[in-house]
Amino acid sequence: MSLQSTEKRNPQRNRRARLTRRGLALAGAGAVLATMASAGPAAAATGGGSTQIQKGTGLLSVSWDAQSPRYLNTIGGKFVSSLGVGNPRIHVRVLDANNREMFSRDRSWGGRRHSEEATFEVTVLMPRDASRVCASLYEAGGLMDTACSPVIT
Repeated sequence: MSLQSTEKRNPQRNRRARLTRRGLALAGAGAVLATMASAGPAAAATGGGSTQIQKGTGLLSVSWDAQSPRYLNTIGGKFVSSLGVGNPRIHVRVLDANNREMFSRDRSWGGRRHSEEATFEVTVLMPRDASRVCASLYEAGGLMDTACSPVIT
């Protein structure tokens, strides 16, 4: 007996079998996607702040996302300037309630830049609760301004 004769005798059963296999394949793909999505840490809270720079012609921003005050996922700083910033450097840091630095990273660029962004993964558990995250912008080594955001989770 051939496969074609089986399909001709019971087409409804064969269609159900195909749909069941297709459903299992889709469910398996969904499980894989769910696992991949949950592999990275989900943020319990996010925050940020900004301040004007260069007499209002630019903006410096800070951002963070965290699981708790001791477990931050990422911190970042960003600036936008219509005048441009020469040899900019962004220094981002996590501070405790006594303004003690617990974690910091910085990134610099050469030349005149009109916008840049630096985002860093936080790779350590904080020894104390984080109180705020600050981003400072430097132009050619001189401090331009600092933007801070409280860590509230």
